Amino acid sequence: MNRSALASLAALLALASCSSSSTATAPAELIPLFDQLAPEGAMELEFDRDGRFGDLEAEVSVESVPAIVRDAVAQAHPGVELTGAEREVQGGEWTWEVGFEEEGRGVQVVVSDDGDLLETERELEASEAPAEVLRAAEGAVPSSTLASVDVVTSASGDEYHVKRERDGARYKVVLTSTGEVLRIVREARAEIEIPVSTEILRRP
Repeated sequence: MNRSALASLAALLALASCSSSSTATAPAELIPLFDQLAPEGAMELEFDRDGRFGDLEAEVSVESVPAIVRDAVAQAHPGVELTGAEREVQGGEWTWEVGFEEEGRGVQVVVSDDGDLLETERELEASEAPAEVLRAAEGAVPSSTLASVDVVTSASGDEYHVKRERDGARYKVVLTSTGEVLRIVREARAEIEIPVSTEILRRP
């Protein structure tokens, strides 16, 4: 996983500790996702400004990736060796994201449980990204420095994720290929504590 930060997780902690409603809960997918988390893994949770959940991700062991997903990656990218994996919930659908290196670049592909390739994310040099994308990202986070650029390709076209840093904070700007800013998120580290299942403790 390139992203070790937890996007806007502070919002979840605030909701959990300060909510006046005793029935406020996280989405149903969070607990089973947390239970699959690798021992040294990180989770990523995304919210909107109203506190509603978006996508959820958890780093898992490469060994846990099912054969149908491995086969789909091998067919699209012959000869690569998986270097990381995540279990994700995107738009309410469970998916897998696996990472590897190809031609010296980091690549992540998102694959459905049925083995369909949904999107591919590739690292770029700044010189390879459209100039209008870089200019718009810089304008979106003034007085910041460029950290990384990725292009995400799916059936709906290309989308650019530009990471920028300012005053020690990291921001991700999501843009179209023409430089239209779709959203800006701040990534921040946080800690999650959930009571452990005794069933998990009994696993060998």
